[in-house]
Amino acid sequence: MDIFISYSTKDERIARFLQQHLTNESMSVFLASASLQPGQLWSEEVLNALRTSSWVLFLASRVACSSAWVQQELGAALITKKTLVPIVWDMPLSQLPGWTAHYQALDFGRASLDEVKSQMTAIAQRIKANKVQGLLIAGLIVASLFAFGST
Repeated sequence: MDIFISYSTKDERIARFLQQHLTNESMSVFLASASLQPGQLWSEEVLNALRTSSWVLFLASRVACSSAWVQQELGAALITKKTLVPIVWDMPLSQLPGWTAHYQALDFGRASLDEVKSQMTAIAQRIKANKVQGLLIAGLIVASLFAFGST
């Protein structure tokens, strides 16, 4: 999983917009309302998606900042050292909760639709670049193991 979106269900519209744009950028995105299937034990699926994602987008609205579930997701993201990006649009950056205020945030409060899309594309490009770098490192390790084994 590339990206986990942490959000309040009251912010469903913006969460789905971001998920759609990132999916169009070839990212695998976990969005609870779109990713969970009927009958799944949702708490386990949410934790698994958090565990396997490399980035967490925190849709930091007033409602999300007061949500116990969102706070738990953020705690898990911080403890597991995920790349966390707070995204604010309906409150000042100064009102980000706790440790999330220490992360560079995106302020979409006055952003145009094109600016939002551009920022999401930039995040997708960074994730893709990190994946390529990881694959190159893994390839070098495997190649050195084969070279060492043949001597």
